[in-house]
Amino acid sequence: MEAELENESQPLLHPTRTRENSVASLFARGRSNTINGLKTGYDTVRRHRIQFLYFALASLLLYLSFTLAFLPRTSLSRDFRRLHFSRFTKVETYRIYLESLMRENRIERHLVAYTAEEHLAGNRNALDYTVNELKALGFSPKIEKYYPWLNTPIDSGLSLWVNGTLEFKSSMVEDASEDDSAGSTSPSAPAFHGYSANGNVTARFVYCNYGKNEDYEYLTSKDVHLEGMVHIIRYDKMLSGLKVKNAEKYGAVGVILYTDPYEDGQVTEKNGFEAYPNGPARNPSGFERGSVQFLTDLPGDPTTPGYASKSPETKRISPKDKMPSIPSIPMSAEDISRILPYLNSRGCNFDLKGNINGFDYYSGPSDVHTKVQVFNEQAYNVKEIFDIITEIPGIIKGSSIIIGSHRDTWVAGGAADSGSGSSILLEVARGLSKLVEKGWKPLRTIKLISWDGGEPAMLGSTEYGENHAIKLQKQSLAYLNLDTVITGSIFQCEANPLLSEILKEAAWLTPFRGNSDFTLLEEWKNKTGGKVDVLGAGTDFTVFQNHLGIPSAGFKFIANEIDDPVYQKHTSYDSFGWMKHFGDQHYEMHNTMAIFTGLSALMLSENELVTFKTHDYAQLIEEHFHKLQGLLNNTYPGDQYINSESLKLSSLISFISNNVSVEFDNNVTSLRKKVSRDFPWWKIYKKILIFIRLSVANNKLKKVDRLFVTDRGLKDRGWMRHSIFAPEKELGYFGDVMPGLHEAIIANNPQETLEWLHILKNQMTLIGELLKV
Repeated sequence: MEAELENESQPLLHPTRTRENSVASLFARGRSNTINGLKTGYDTVRRHRIQFLYFALASLLLYLSFTLAFLPRTSLSRDFRRLHFSRFTKVETYRIYLESLMRENRIERHLVAYTAEEHLAGNRNALDYTVNELKALGFSPKIEKYYPWLNTPIDSGLSLWVNGTLEFKSSMVEDASEDDSAGSTSPSAPAFHGYSANGNVTARFVYCNYGKNEDYEYLTSKDVHLEGMVHIIRYDKMLSGLKVKNAEKYGAVGVILYTDPYEDGQVTEKNGFEAYPNGPARNPSGFERGSVQFLTDLPGDPTTPGYASKSPETKRISPKDKMPSIPSIPMSAEDISRILPYLNSRGCNFDLKGNINGFDYYSGPSDVHTKVQVFNEQAYNVKEIFDIITEIPGIIKGSSIIIGSHRDTWVAGGAADSGSGSSILLEVARGLSKLVEKGWKPLRTIKLISWDGGEPAMLGSTEYGENHAIKLQKQSLAYLNLDTVITGSIFQCEANPLLSEILKEAAWLTPFRGNSDFTLLEEWKNKTGGKVDVLGAGTDFTVFQNHLGIPSAGFKFIANEIDDPVYQKHTSYDSFGWMKHFGDQHYEMHNTMAIFTGLSALMLSENELVTFKTHDYAQLIEEHFHKLQGLLNNTYPGDQYINSESLKLSSLISFISNNVSVEFDNNVTSLRKKVSRDFPWWKIYKKILIFIRLSVANNKLKKVDRLFVTDRGLKDRGWMRHSIFAPEKELGYFGDVMPGLHEAIIANNPQETLEWLHILKNQMTLIGELLKV
């Protein structure tokens, strides 16, 4: 028994593997150790968690302190751009734009395309070329269509009849020129006027000089018979429609408008210069086309005054009183010389002579056996036109700058009008596209717009302005216009005074004709003393400045009338050949204007604080009001109430000019420096305060010109709503300052004069309150 027990217990005494070293036991012990380790670690962390949190927080504070200690000092200007992921400084933006246009000049290619054929309003070839060029630059142009009531030429003519025999008949087209091998491929339509009335009249004729009021007063004082006659009137710097309007008032049954080379200054055939294409003088067979709509009263579609013709079904009214009711046609110097000599020694003689061969500048009228036949047939229909809008969205919402140029022409050609402006607009687009390619976004939105229907009545721009009036008044900072930009060597700038300083700054950065050592500003000062003229009329800024109160500017190079080649206005000789050989042979002037225009827009866009000068505006108002005071005192010498109100307004204007505007501009200048001043990070509160002041100042500057817009408009031309700027009522091309008051004084209307004194006083009071610092 004991032996058995001994044998049975033997494995226990000498086992091959004990229980404690089994796989299960090893796993059990490992799990136990792990749990115990975790418990121990957790207990350790729990015991030291406060110390751990303190350590982490101290490390974070140490990192932030180190980082903030070495943060660079920054300005509000740079912070603003960083927040919007912009890498561009203003200087770098200007440099890239400038270099892109200095390296390459595509004007010639654009001019060849734009002058290849006639493109009246609504033409699709010029439309397609412009759109394709903008798309090639990476833009997405949008087309807006409008449907104005407009005339298309069918036929027109002039015949001279003597004793019932046809003595002469005008061809109504220019002589052919061989100087346009790279230009027009199709002939121009027979010469005609935009918005001229249809008619076929045969009557005696009378010469009425320029067709101004003083010309007609002179003729009536000499008892020259005017009623029932065809009036022959020479072109000058007076809108054609006003000439026809005056003729109609004095009983004309038809009007012939002709071009007298005398208006060209020294460069005439009479002075020994050869005519184009052999020389720089006017080609005498040129017909100067143009519009005879009453544009000083109302541009745009005359059947939709004040609202846009957005569809063929748009409600329309009669165009009566907005265009002539008698036919009119243009005439060349060559053809009119076959007619005017029949007036020699008849009627009265004008002191001012001219260069029409064989004519002694007598009024006539012609004898009863000598008559002219004026024939005019136009088709009037609702016509589709196309505005092309390219937008570069800005960082700041609700603020934009618009650059515009019309692209339609009267003739096959139109190198200066409208080819130069359209080509420059595309070059501005190319310069801006180089910036966009590099990731640039403008601070404020920039819009490039190619208008249609500019020649007949600024149709595209006016319909656009009327269609978007509320939005434009709310958002638009400025409008820059390009029209007939290159016709000579003298730089001319017309602008709202608010824009004067920024335009001169842009000119200072613009190389003149590619010369980096000589700027456009230096050229401007050398030729005209850096003068900024009052805005005139007859072009596409009219709706923006005169109707909506958006500060506008237009700039161009014009002929000096001494040795510059004559611009062959609105004739078939305004051709690619003329521009290539006489106008701008190497397209350096075009390039200068493209650089200047783009830099002007960039300066308006890229400055956080709007660069407007209210003192320049107030000074201009003060200067012109003092002139009107003299006229007012002479007109109403004994009216103490009018003179008292005049003195009150004068005192208010002077106070704003010499005190309020100066203080405001000084405050803005100081604020502008603070916007660019660097501050350490801990002074962020100062940047916030500067930003608030900046926003307030910008809003005030945007409102200044809007405060001069009235609901009533000017007397007898309510569409012109600006109290400070409007086209001069009797001449048109020139601008008038404080036109409502000026016209009331001239009309010797005391009630109207008082109303305008009160309107201006109220507006200047609002301006004074707005500009208070």
